[in-house]
Amino acid sequence: MKSMIRNTLGTKGVTMYLPCGATEAEAFANAVLDGTFVVYEEASTIGTGLGIVDYVDVSVMIQNETTGEKGYLSFAIKSTKHEDDVIAALLTKTFNGVKADKVVIIGMSTRTL
Repeated sequence: MKSMIRNTLGTKGVTMYLPCGATEAEAFANAVLDGTFVVYEEASTIGTGLGIVDYVDVSVMIQNETTGEKGYLSFAIKSTKHEDDVIAALLTKTFNGVKADKVVIIGMSTRTL
């Protein structure tokens, strides 16, 4: 069981992961965190990590071209995927309140396990 806490301190967001359920994560957050927070609990696991020998580490900037708001995301993707796949997967979706009208890939690096 895992939980993710999204903690907001002023205009800055911090994400942390705890190896416990939502009840324990919320108790931890109430006891020691400042600002506001939301607790997300893992509901299910999809896929498998078996047989994976490499992946691509990706960093992107997304931008809402109407408002000018920007956001930054980092994630790992399948080693068979490319820049066009990343852009297509992100365009028109909203992340942290920013609709991705524009996607700029900052970096892509293949990592071997």
